[in-house]
Amino acid sequence: MRGARIAGFALIAAVAGFVAAQWLWPREEPALPTSPAPPPAAGDPNAPEPRLLGPYDELRIASSETVAIEASALEPGRPVVLHLELGEPSRTDEPRPVRIVAPDSQVIEGAGTLEGDRQQVRFEFDPAFLRPGRYIVEVRTTEMSHFPLRRYAIEVR
Repeated sequence: MRGARIAGFALIAAVAGFVAAQWLWPREEPALPTSPAPPPAAGDPNAPEPRLLGPYDELRIASSETVAIEASALEPGRPVVLHLELGEPSRTDEPRPVRIVAPDSQVIEGAGTLEGDRQQVRFEFDPAFLRPGRYIVEVRTTEMSHFPLRRYAIEVR
């Protein structure tokens, strides 16, 4: 009987030791997903040259990409149509919040519709909002991340 009691205590001590070792032992945690990097600041000598689009039909932009358009290509009354590529498909069919921030801090906010197997967001806005300068476009995504936001840049020349 006494031997069984000692074996029981030894088993409890071994389990407690194993649990404590698992809890205290340093281990590598999986890396958290990072938020998309903001586009480089205007005038940054290390910034890649933006992709220049001609007379626009519809603008397709990848996350963290900068595209440039000529102000002369904008037609008054004809909406600017953005197709913003998401890093991964949206987990829902709900429209995604879109925000465009102008160089003078004016903001357009709206909802973009999902398309392309929920891997792109389509958003239209009035070209009268655009003046020469750099605009930041943000889309709130459904990504499992601490910062579910994709950023894009449009440079109007």
